[in-house]
Amino acid sequence: MATELNTYDYSNIFSVYTTEEGYEFFNLLNAINIDGEIDPSLYSYDVAYDFRSVYELSKKHYGTPRLWWIILIGNNIKNPFDLKEGTRVKILKTPVVTQIVSQINNS
Repeated sequence: MATELNTYDYSNIFSVYTTEEGYEFFNLLNAINIDGEIDPSLYSYDVAYDFRSVYELSKKHYGTPRLWWIILIGNNIKNPFDLKEGTRVKILKTPVVTQIVSQINNS
């Protein structure tokens, strides 16, 4: 039986990799994928300015900074450090996020 994860702390399901320079990062895209285009009715847009703003957007839209990875996956962003000032990102609506979290907990 799978152990239910903390309501918002899903970073422990991603593999952590270390670069030659010693930087560590999560490999999000090997863990969770959204197949195909996302129906426009399931998201809105907001603007990210850099990797730190992904945490702020998560807090703003989902009530916690811990769902930052949802924003990255929903936008197929492989490296949040490559976010440029003013990047327009999709913000998945709460029912979609709830469904993703539920599927993770039930797998």
